[in-house]
Amino acid sequence: MLLSPLLLAACATALQPPEVAPAVNANALAHWAHAEPLAASTGPDASALAHWWQQFDDPSLESLVRQALAANLDMKIAQANLRAAQAARAATESGFSPVVGTSGSATRNTTRQTGNNTYRLSLNASWEPDLAGTQRAALTASQADEQAAQADVAATQVSLSGELALAYLQWRNAQARESITRESLASLEQTRQLAQWKAQAGLASGLDVDQSRLAVEQTRASLIALTDEITSYEHTMALLLGLSPAQWKSQWQPPLSAGAGRVPQATAALQRLAIGLPADLLRRRPDLQAAEAQVRGAWARTEQTRRAGFPGLSLTGSLGLQALTVGGLSSAGAGLATLAAAVDWTLFDAGARQAQVAQQQALLDASRSSYDAAVLSAVKDVEDSLATLQSGRARADALQQAADAAGATLAGTQAQHQAGLTDFATLLEAQRNELSARLALQSGATDVSLQLVRLYKALGGGWQATDTPRAAASS
Repeated sequence: MLLSPLLLAACATALQPPEVAPAVNANALAHWAHAEPLAASTGPDASALAHWWQQFDDPSLESLVRQALAANLDMKIAQANLRAAQAARAATESGFSPVVGTSGSATRNTTRQTGNNTYRLSLNASWEPDLAGTQRAALTASQADEQAAQADVAATQVSLSGELALAYLQWRNAQARESITRESLASLEQTRQLAQWKAQAGLASGLDVDQSRLAVEQTRASLIALTDEITSYEHTMALLLGLSPAQWKSQWQPPLSAGAGRVPQATAALQRLAIGLPADLLRRRPDLQAAEAQVRGAWARTEQTRRAGFPGLSLTGSLGLQALTVGGLSSAGAGLATLAAAVDWTLFDAGARQAQVAQQQALLDASRSSYDAAVLSAVKDVEDSLATLQSGRARADALQQAADAAGATLAGTQAQHQAGLTDFATLLEAQRNELSARLALQSGATDVSLQLVRLYKALGGGWQATDTPRAAASS
């Protein structure tokens, strides 16, 4: 009793967690990303960034993303992990409250001469006040785990929407290239037929026929490769949707077939989102939020381990009834009450506590380094995406010029061939060049959209707070 006030004065220090991880500094990131942070009014709309795929104005893509967010197995795993973290936090919170229970017993004691019964009913309670702040540190750690799990759900959404959009755009691009190749194949077959007629009439050689047949069969072989590519992207999308390939073919392939050969292009609204992006948008990346939460959790566990060596106090008590007969439990003298207090303080453990604190401190240092590495990696992702987007646009412009030139060359060569001014080899070369230029232009235009998707994935686009389950408020 004399020591209790001293213990309370020594141990009742409130737990004041510091800023365990530095907030992402917008100015520092702007220096790294070579872009000045802009005012919030000039940045992209939060809702548009959260649902950037809607800017493609493709109902099929929107429907696929909704299905994936609802049925993807990785999403279900992340959501289950979040529920587990929420339950763990709730269990830790319950440690601040007293534990109340009831008990009853019936005992018979027998000797050689006599025997007697004892009946007892009681209401028991126990409580461990958080004098050292150990429980508060444990709660802080569990709250950080919950925040990290919630960020993991958002990170899964970001990855899922990005990967599905990439697969869908590449799938549509493969379909478009297949359509272009079939058109070219039909033209080459006409050229081969013309070569055969001229050879039969003695106006062309067998070499012309062989060359035209070579071009036809090479183009036909490329169609087979494109079919395999299309199937591969379909299987990828089926996996992201949580479906088997057979389920994909029955549920999605028929309604999507109507849009075969049409690749959704980045709209002006979508491309404007990539103009003047403030560098502090990286703060919305859920993987950075998860890394920051992990630092807070590691700090709290270090505090929990350190404070576990402080004195601890436990209070127990019970109110009950005890009598020699069941009827006697209702008598006035059957009441029974107990109250006990205990102090627990380890005075010597041969350095075990200090070693445990050192271990937790090392884990805290590792989590801080992991956070710094995640920030640098995020900056690199955005820088890479911006650079490839810029070069992709320039490449698409050049490919457009090349395709125009190839088309004009083919038209001129066909006219000269009909006039007898050029041979079959030149015509076939012009047809192959025109096909190659059209395919390259199609892929180049798609690459711009793909790089935009990668940019918004790097920026953490694809989620917002209302899209993820909210944790229950902590007391």
